[in-house]
Amino acid sequence: METCYKIVDIIDGKIKTLFHGLNGSKVLPLGLWLEAEKKWVRDGTSKTWYWSGWHVTKSLQDCIDYLAKFENVEHKAVVACRARSIIPKAHSPSPIFLARRIAIDRVVYRHRSSA
Repeated sequence: METCYKIVDIIDGKIKTLFHGLNGSKVLPLGLWLEAEKKWVRDGTSKTWYWSGWHVTKSLQDCIDYLAKFENVEHKAVVACRARSIIPKAHSPSPIFLARRIAIDRVVYRHRSSA
């Protein structure tokens, strides 16, 4: 288990995943272990398929740098989380990893326009 960082939305005080939900909900509770659904997926219009997982970075700065690439940063924040079963996201040009399980601990960064 190691500490990783994840980009999320914070809307109405709730931490939410950006894309795929969990059991029909995008709300991510604090402190509970959340297991990613294992399925074959691809990002947006990408033609590259990969096994799903929670997208995380291993450093806060890598996560903030990756967030800077987003066009829409409204509601965006970074959370620290404990992560297990972490593998590199093979086709990603950024230092993105896939974790099978995460437990969100706290918000560690909010984009200026999201505060």
